[in-house]
Amino acid sequence: MTQLASSLIQDTFGEVNAWKLQDGSVRVKAYVLMRPILEHAQTGLAINGASSMADIYGGRSVSDLFGGIISPNCVETVARSMASFLADFDKDRKTTAIYFGLNKKDKIEGGSEGSEIQEIGELTRSAAETHTFGLPANAGQTACLAPAIRYFLNHFDSRSWLLCLFLTNGRISDLEEVKALSKTICQEMSEGKRGYTKFVLIGLGQELSLPNSQTARALCELDDLDTSSDYGVPNQDLWDFKLAADMRKKEEIFAETASERFILCKGAEIIDSNGLPVKPINGVPFHEALPAIMDFTMSPGATAFTLRLPNGRQVTQNISTAL
Repeated sequence: MTQLASSLIQDTFGEVNAWKLQDGSVRVKAYVLMRPILEHAQTGLAINGASSMADIYGGRSVSDLFGGIISPNCVETVARSMASFLADFDKDRKTTAIYFGLNKKDKIEGGSEGSEIQEIGELTRSAAETHTFGLPANAGQTACLAPAIRYFLNHFDSRSWLLCLFLTNGRISDLEEVKALSKTICQEMSEGKRGYTKFVLIGLGQELSLPNSQTARALCELDDLDTSSDYGVPNQDLWDFKLAADMRKKEEIFAETASERFILCKGAEIIDSNGLPVKPINGVPFHEALPAIMDFTMSPGATAFTLRLPNGRQVTQNISTAL
């Protein structure tokens, strides 16, 4: 499965995934871009504070979404923008921010290197917009992600709707532990022991722009855990992965929070680039019910699909780069 770059996605969609099947047909999963409205949402922001992030704290190119082409501190630029956005969404109008990937102050004893977290605080929109996000003095050589996840799980009521963002360059030293922990979280959601939980990785750094790099593969592995036979739990998709440089709208962090149960309209149709109607995975024709998550297959050789709405509007999405 390949996720299209945000810059290649039509504004209607928050995320589009595509992959070829063994019979030559093409499966597509497209999420309509929506911002959920919830009264009891809690939010968190975790920022990689390991020394491998030093050059990103020092300045790299940033997407126009985050305020400019060049920033003296790219982590700070993105962190301020996302923290203020999360604060507006949070039921308390403030988001909980932490650093992860740190060492214990003065010495490493008592835990593996990069396994410590540091609380930044509860940030309102105004506080987030002016907060200084710098490389911590006790930056670890490596970054463990699991401690940050556990911090949020313990900090918030397990019944709350939870959205947490993780800003990172993808250098994660405890990937297997994170996978196992993710499976537990998904099982708890499936059993009704935990409210809806969504984790979004926001990738920073030039290395992640190379799709075959080790760091990019690591974050993609987390994004695709729901399709893993070892870690996937039916109907539970915990992780999403976005590149900060590709993001056009902050609402993209909600791309995978859309629900197949949310019906947008009746009377729509989706046609592939071969001129053939697509086949919904669940078997319900789109003219009967168009869901916020469109999961379908296209005929062999198709490289795009066109969504035709009953009001006459049409949206054509090219997916050739994912094939």
